[in-house]
Amino acid sequence: MKQHRTPTGCAAEQGSTSFNRGSRLATAGTTTTLAIAIVALACLVAQGADARPGGGQGYSGGGGHSSGGGSGGGDGAGIIIELLIRLIIYYPQVGIPLALIVVAIFVVRARHGSTVRSERWSSSGEPSIEAPAPRGSVDINALRARDPEFSLVLFEDFLYALYARIHTARSDPAAMASLAPYVAPASRQALLAREPTGQTISGVVIGAMRIASVKLGDDATRVELEFESNYTAAGPRGPQGYYVHERWTVERAAGVLTRPREAGDAWTFRCPNCGAAFESTGDERCRFCKQEVGEGRFDWSVSHVRLLRQETRPPALTAEVAEQGTNRRTIFDPKVQAQHAALISDDPGAAPELIERRLRAIYSELNLAWTALDLKRIRPLVSDSLYNYLEYWISAYRNQGLRNVLEQMAVERVQIVKLTRDLHYDAITLRFWAAGLDYTVRAADNHRVSGSNTRKRKYSEYWTLIRGAKVRGAPRDPGTCPSCGAPSDKVSMAGTCEYCGAHLTRGEFDWVLSKIEQDESYRG
Repeated sequence: MKQHRTPTGCAAEQGSTSFNRGSRLATAGTTTTLAIAIVALACLVAQGADARPGGGQGYSGGGGHSSGGGSGGGDGAGIIIELLIRLIIYYPQVGIPLALIVVAIFVVRARHGSTVRSERWSSSGEPSIEAPAPRGSVDINALRARDPEFSLVLFEDFLYALYARIHTARSDPAAMASLAPYVAPASRQALLAREPTGQTISGVVIGAMRIASVKLGDDATRVELEFESNYTAAGPRGPQGYYVHERWTVERAAGVLTRPREAGDAWTFRCPNCGAAFESTGDERCRFCKQEVGEGRFDWSVSHVRLLRQETRPPALTAEVAEQGTNRRTIFDPKVQAQHAALISDDPGAAPELIERRLRAIYSELNLAWTALDLKRIRPLVSDSLYNYLEYWISAYRNQGLRNVLEQMAVERVQIVKLTRDLHYDAITLRFWAAGLDYTVRAADNHRVSGSNTRKRKYSEYWTLIRGAKVRGAPRDPGTCPSCGAPSDKVSMAGTCEYCGAHLTRGEFDWVLSKIEQDESYRG
């Protein structure tokens, strides 16, 4: 995950600023000067911001949460020279020493070759080695063997909805008690006691959810999850944004199986046994069916919560973190070719060139909608949870009177890296490389406040498209309802066509985008 930023947009880290012992280039005094200079340089870099839907402005609130390796060495050198010139002009007491140090570094590089070339400088002054590839994803096949109806798409959909519902209930003990079938007593108490207490929480947006482990016990199935999210609390001094990183465990009885859901059904969190609105009798017993329904007896329940990190952090829309990961190796599922061949055998409309065409169409529509601060045109093309994520950032731009402009955006290369199939959904993950102009302007007068409108930025991301398991045929025109052909702008924010009433955003008729993951954090 990228380094987070302070509210000023300038990266700051605690700790040592010394160089590697094997290639120490300066005295302690010069090292301190270099650390100050690099922080100043980072502040200037932060003035050129990038966003992109699902990319540049990350859920972590650190700004510029983007995904690639930048635009190449030549571009990087030009940026450094430009920033050095600006430092010399505006901060000569820092810029001039830094320029001398940079010259010294180039001299040492020329003399020592590979010793220094293997290092990359971090904002703390420490040599930073390219991070290893992230660990692989958890294999859920054993869970599917126990529960043939299990669908990862439906499971994630459930967890996204439950996570948001739980956090919005934290200010109301009665609302939290109504979730007793899905949250164990100790977890409810821990969440009610978590700061900020008693404040209404809204705008819950999950930026990342990872399955850390799956344990199949004789008595229960347990899944450990990691969440990174944003939410807003209505504090006494006005709304306050929070960034949260936490770990939850959900579990259910070993014999409980996934129950069918109709497409478009909203998660209402009723009694998991009888379906009535849950009203507690003072414990975890349903008032209507008289059954004890908590602690995973009939459905997944949160048995443990652990807060790893929480920070007050408003959306930072004009800060930048350098691209990472574009040159990292692609993470392929070893079964992807066989899985895709089986899908094509069932449906020739899932051929690679047709899937790529669908991705490119969604990419184009999403960039246009993002730039216009209007997501209506892409509502039928993205899942409910992803739409909520995108709307969070669009609202943040509107509230700050800004607009992120994406121009000349083009996908350069696409690879299919993973394909999973279950009884309910097909899901295809693709990695693509793209480049374009990415900058932010004031909405009132289009004055550019960050980013470059002349220098293209390269990046890569992993996108996951989902489609109902029984849907067949080549992708359709993204500008129309795939059910009746009505214009896509007639799709409601709930994902339903206003003409034919069909629900579209869970892949009922065509591939929709359900997940955007950064290449430095993708685990397969």
